[in-house]
Amino acid sequence: MLRSLRALSAAVAAALCATTVLIGVTAGPAQAETYGNLPRTWTFTDRATPSTPNPDPAGNYLIGSRGDSTGRAYFTFDLTPLKGRVLHRVTFYTTEKTVDDCGRVAPIEVWRTTPVTAGTTWDDAPDELELLTERTWGKGTICPGAYLGIDMIPTVQAALDRGEDTVTLEVRVKPGSEEGLGRSMVPAQMSYAVNHAPIVSGLKLRTPDAGCGTLDDPTPALEALQFQATVTDADPNDYARIWFAYWPADRPDLRKETNSLSPDLTGIADGTVMAWTAQGRDYDDAGPWGDTCYFVLDSVAPATRPVVSSEKYPTSTYPGTGGPGVPGVFVLDAVGDVDTVAFDWYTESAITRTRPEHPGGRAEITVTPRLWGTNRVRVAAVDTAGNRGPWVEYRYEVRNTAPSSTFELNGVGLTSHITLYSQAAEVTGFGYAVDGGPETRVPAVDKQGRGDLVFTSVGTKNVLERAFAGDEVIGTHTSQVSVTDAPVVTSAEFTWSGTPIAGQPGSFTFAPRTTGVTSYRYDLGEGGSGTVDAGPDGAATVSWTPQAGGYFTITVTSVDADGNRSQPAQSSFRVIDPHPTVSAYDHDSQVGRPITVNAWSDLPNATGIVYRFDDGPTQTYDSSHADFDVVPTRPGDLTLVVWARLSDGSLSPSTTIVLHVDSAPTVTAKGPFTEDAVALRPVTFTVTAVQPGAATFRYTVGSRYDGEEHPEQTVPVGADGTATITYDVPAGWGDVTLTVASLTAGGEVSDTDEFSVVVRNADAVLSTNPWPDAGGVGVTGQFGFSVYDLGEYTTSFVWHVNDGPVQETAFDPWAWETLASYTPDHAGANTLYLQRRFTDGSLSPVTEVPFEVGTEVAAV
Repeated sequence: MLRSLRALSAAVAAALCATTVLIGVTAGPAQAETYGNLPRTWTFTDRATPSTPNPDPAGNYLIGSRGDSTGRAYFTFDLTPLKGRVLHRVTFYTTEKTVDDCGRVAPIEVWRTTPVTAGTTWDDAPDELELLTERTWGKGTICPGAYLGIDMIPTVQAALDRGEDTVTLEVRVKPGSEEGLGRSMVPAQMSYAVNHAPIVSGLKLRTPDAGCGTLDDPTPALEALQFQATVTDADPNDYARIWFAYWPADRPDLRKETNSLSPDLTGIADGTVMAWTAQGRDYDDAGPWGDTCYFVLDSVAPATRPVVSSEKYPTSTYPGTGGPGVPGVFVLDAVGDVDTVAFDWYTESAITRTRPEHPGGRAEITVTPRLWGTNRVRVAAVDTAGNRGPWVEYRYEVRNTAPSSTFELNGVGLTSHITLYSQAAEVTGFGYAVDGGPETRVPAVDKQGRGDLVFTSVGTKNVLERAFAGDEVIGTHTSQVSVTDAPVVTSAEFTWSGTPIAGQPGSFTFAPRTTGVTSYRYDLGEGGSGTVDAGPDGAATVSWTPQAGGYFTITVTSVDADGNRSQPAQSSFRVIDPHPTVSAYDHDSQVGRPITVNAWSDLPNATGIVYRFDDGPTQTYDSSHADFDVVPTRPGDLTLVVWARLSDGSLSPSTTIVLHVDSAPTVTAKGPFTEDAVALRPVTFTVTAVQPGAATFRYTVGSRYDGEEHPEQTVPVGADGTATITYDVPAGWGDVTLTVASLTAGGEVSDTDEFSVVVRNADAVLSTNPWPDAGGVGVTGQFGFSVYDLGEYTTSFVWHVNDGPVQETAFDPWAWETLASYTPDHAGANTLYLQRRFTDGSLSPVTEVPFEVGTEVAAV
C-alpha cells in the first residue's frame, strides 16, 4: 500500500544539499595499477653559448659552473597517460654522475616553468613559475651519486585540474652559487603508478523490476527488494565490485553501506521513502557514487483475492471437460482492487507473471493441461512493489480424451506400425506426427485407429498423437519410442529361460532392422565369432554347438553393401555343463576331521548325486543337489569323483577334484579348567601323529606376542602314536601357541600344525580401598574384591593384612565386587595379601596391595 509522499520532498532536498558523504577504501596490495614513465622532451642551456638551443640532447647534462660553462636543464613531461586516473605515485627523479668539488655544499633547486620549445636557450629560457624543492648536495652527503626524487602528485594533479597537458621542470644550482659547483646529471624521468577508478551506471531495482525512482516519484518496493547496478573498470585485469548505500531520504545520518544486493530494512516502517546509490570499488580505489535513486517501502500485500474462471474448464466434477492437450482460456479478475497491478500464476512448476489491462482489472491466460483428471491453476495478486497476496487455487476436471498407443517397431527404413486408442465415444479419427514432422491422419473404427510409419534414423523419437471428433482436437498425448537398427536375434535353444547343454547343437537366426543388409557379424566371446551372409530376405541362420557350460552373450551387427554396421544387438543365456559342480572346504584338513562337500547338477533330468572318495565305496544321494561330509583316513592328496545320476539310470560325465589332507599331527589342549590356558598354571597338549612311520615330534611352544625366540624341542612318539607336552604358562594375557610337526626315522618331515589356546587371567584384584590416607585404627571399613576372568571357577577370596590372621570370604558371582569388612589395628603403611580359591581347591598367585591407614580416632 502507498501513501502521499509530496510532504517529504522539501525536507529531503534540504538535507541532501547540506550533506556530503565521502567514501574511502582501505588500500591493500596494488592489483591493477598501471606503471610507467611519462613521455619526455628536454633540453639544457649553457651560459657559454647563450643563443644556442640543444633540443633533446644525448648524454648527461651540466648544472652549476664548470670552466666557461654554466648549465641548467629543462624537462617537459606529457601528462596524457594520467588523465582520468587516480594518482598513486608520480615521482620526478635524477642522479649525479660526476661532481667537481664534493667538499663544498651545492644548493640544488627544482622549479616548475613554462614549457620548453625547440628554440629554448640561455638567453630565451622558460619562465620560472613555482619553486618545488631545494636540496643541499656535496659536503656531508653522498657525493657523487646523490639521488634527487620529488613527489609530484600535488603538482601534477594541479596541472591536470587546470586542464594542462604537460608540466615542465627546471633543475639548476641556485643562481649566485654556481661557480665551482659543477656536476653532471643523468637525464631526469617522471615515473608513475596510476589506476582507473571503477564507474557505476544503470542503477535500478532488480526486485521488483523497476527503475531508479525520484524523490517526487519513488519506486514502490517490498522489504525483500534487490538493488542492481553495472560497474565498469577501464583497467582490463582489475576486479571491480559494487557497494550500495541506502538511508531514509530525510535522515542521511542513518546511512548504511553493503556489498549485498539485498539491503537490511529491518525496522523501516511501511511507507518510508528510502534513498540509495551505488559505487564501484577495485583493489586500489573507490569510484564516484552514482545517481541517487529512491524507493518507498511497501510491505503490505493486496488484500483482495483474485477470482478465476474458465469457459473451457468450468467444472471440477467428473468426467470434466476439454482434454489433455486441449488449451483453455482462464480469466484472472482483480475484482476492482487497484492495488493489484499483476497476477502471479502457475500450474505445475514455474511461476509466470501476467498484467491486467489496468490496475484492478482482468487478465487472460491460456493453459494447456497435460493430464486428464483433476488439474489446478494457482493465482495470487501482486502490487506495484511486488508484494504477493495469498494464493487462490482453481481446480478443474480434465476429461479423459487423450489417445493411447502401441507400436510395432521394425527398425530404420522399414515399415513400423502404430495402433491408437481413445476412451471418448465421439472420436472419429486420429493423427500422429514424428518429431514435429507432418501429421498423418487415420480414421477411428470402434475407437481405434491403425497406421504405418517409417523411421529414417535411430534414436529416441517423440510421437505426437491426437484424437479428433470431426475437425476438433479432443485430446493429445506424446509417446517416446526408441528406434534401433540392431538386428533381431532369436534362438529356439539358446534363451535365458532355456536349458541348452554343452555339446548339444543349436542355432541362431538374425533378422534385419534396416534396409540393404548383406551380412551379419556375430561374437560369442569364448564361444567363437564369425560372419554369415544374409539371404534374399535379409535374414541369416548360424549353427553353434557350445563346448563348455557357462554364461554367454552373443553380440550381432548387420552390415550393408558399403560396409556400414548397425547398432549391436545382444542376447545373453546360460549353457548347462553336463559335469556336476563340486566345491569343498579343505583348508587345514586333517585325518579324521570331516570335509564338507557341496555338489549339484543343473541337468534337467538329473535325479541324484553319486560320489566316490579316495577309491572308497560309491555313495548316492537322491537329489540333484547334495551336501555331504567325507572323512579322510590318511594324509596327502585324495581324489573325490562326482557324477550326476540321470532319470534313465545312467551317469553324467564326472567331475574330479583333489582334496589335500595335512600330514601334520593333531593337537588337543587341557588347562586347569577347560582347553584354555591359565596364567602361572601348566597347560597340557596331547599330540597325535598322522604321518605314517612318525617317530618324533618337533615343536616350539610359547606366546606369539611375547617377542621371544622359542627354542625348538623334540619328544618321541609313543606306542599309541601320541605324546604329551606340558608348558608352564607365564603371567600376563595373550595366548600359548604350539607349533608342531612329526618326523619319520629317516628324517621325512610332515606338514606343520599351529595350535593356539587363550591365556586366562587368574589374579584377584582390590577394586575398593576404604582407607586411602584416611580412616584410623579401630575404624571399620570394607575391601572390595573383584576378578577379571574365570569367575565361573572361583569359590572365594583368601586374604590377610600384614602378619594378621588369614581370612576367607565367599565369592559373590552376582555382584561386580565381593565385600569384606576389616578393622585396622595399625596406622600408616599396611599391606593386603590377596588370593582367590578355585573350584579345584587351588589358589591364585598372591596379589600385594599397599595402603595407608590414617589417624582418625574411632568413635567410642
